[in-house]
Amino acid sequence: MTSHSRIGAVAVHLPERRLSVTDIEERTAARNPELDLPRGLIERLTGVRNRHVAPEDWQASDLAVAASLKLFEQVGLRPGDIDLVVFAAASGDVLEPATAHIVAERLGTTCPVFDLKNACTSVLNAIEIGDALIRAGGYRRILVACGEAPTRLLGATVASVREYVESCAALTMSDVGAAMLLEASDEPGVLAHRMGANSRAWRASVTPMTANAEGRLEIGRLTVKPMKMLRSLADTDFSPISKLLAENDLAVDDFDLVCVSQISVPYTRRFCRSLGIPDEKVLIMVGEYGCANAASIPQQLAAAVTSGRLRGGDLVCLIGLGSGLSFGVVVVRW
Repeated sequence: MTSHSRIGAVAVHLPERRLSVTDIEERTAARNPELDLPRGLIERLTGVRNRHVAPEDWQASDLAVAASLKLFEQVGLRPGDIDLVVFAAASGDVLEPATAHIVAERLGTTCPVFDLKNACTSVLNAIEIGDALIRAGGYRRILVACGEAPTRLLGATVASVREYVESCAALTMSDVGAAMLLEASDEPGVLAHRMGANSRAWRASVTPMTANAEGRLEIGRLTVKPMKMLRSLADTDFSPISKLLAENDLAVDDFDLVCVSQISVPYTRRFCRSLGIPDEKVLIMVGEYGCANAASIPQQLAAAVTSGRLRGGDLVCLIGLGSGLSFGVVVVRW
């Protein structure tokens, strides 16, 4: 039985095309001429200036595959080296089968696969489960593939200014691919993890699915209710995070980097303040790159590695926060 797991590598794919929030506002206003939509509102509410948009014929699996191929090249992996593929994202290509099958076929792997879906905490849940599977001795190398393609689900029309305000968070979401390698290790890598939830808050952020008159399934617009989100934050017991750190004799000051799910700049700063995380510990990327959903934490890790901010031996805290409301923490020795 293997005693430890570690994050062996991380890679991200960002589509070349970018849209500024000014472009998004102008396009939305042009398609809703009967409404007097306020300009500059998106950036004022979210702090987001740009987002990435995938090619029109790309889906979530394409983004995940692009990132996975970068990871394979980065560490010299071949498809046969992977024992399990987990597709962990809020997005997906189809309801059935698992999008992980599509990713695996494109990569040429022949190992088992499954999907894991829990909004922005999907990748953290994948680390939690992957760590357990590796420690149990069932797998040695697990590919966590994430493809987020929310821009194709965002409608161009709104019924009212209020609906537009509630859509602002959705209008900042980016198309992003990410890949993470979890592997067996002789030395501790994934040190600890714990998840939690406040499921009473699920109505604060919802993408509905309904059947139309012809019986066809339709996916509706993501609606985020800012005040409900803030109340949900205030009403959620985040003590499992602090308890896990205390159990491992850790404090925020011990970490070289803290990666937090980033929905917007104000929301991220408020969440970090509530946990006592100073600004200098966090790499805030959502303003320049848009909300990456479940790919947010891998995106921060990849950027920190590339910039030299994250080096071997550093202690990292990963904190996920997602719709539902779900949250979790993973402590990693890089």
